[in-house]
Formats: sequence, C-alpha cells, structure tokens
Amino acid sequence: MDDEFTPPTEPFGALVPPPKIPGTAVAAATPAPQPQRPSRKRYEVGGRGAIWRLVERTLDAVDDVADQIALGLGLRHR
Repeated sequence: MDDEFTPPTEPFGALVPPPKIPGTAVAAATPAPQPQRPSRKRYEVGGRGAIWRLVERTLDAVDDVADQIALGLGLRHR
C-alpha cells in the first residue's frame, strides 16, 4: 500500500479549474409590515388648550379650598 494516493489522470483533462456554477438563490421570508401607528391628534380632545384649561381650573379650585382651610384654622388673616 502506498502512503500517497495519486488519482488517475484523465486523457481529456484540462489544466484550468472547472467552471463555477452560480449558487442558487435562497428566498428569505420578509417580515410582516408594521401596523401604522395612529396619529396623536386622534386622541386629543379639543387640543392642548382644553387640557391646560382643565389643569388651571383644577389648581384654582384646590387653591380656593386651601385658602378656606387656612382661614378656618386661623393661619391667615383677611
């Protein structure tokens, strides 16, 4: 048995490498489209002005209640 194996030569063999066959394209799954985000305007009721008016009215009412409590406890003078 020989230590080195040499394949038999082909009588019609060329001295150039064999041609490369282009690879087969593999299709990748595309991700599902993202759902569109609803616009913020849909959720605004009356716009920013209405929210600020609500906050101002709430703070005014709380301030009036605090003034009445302070007067009742004698912490402030009229």
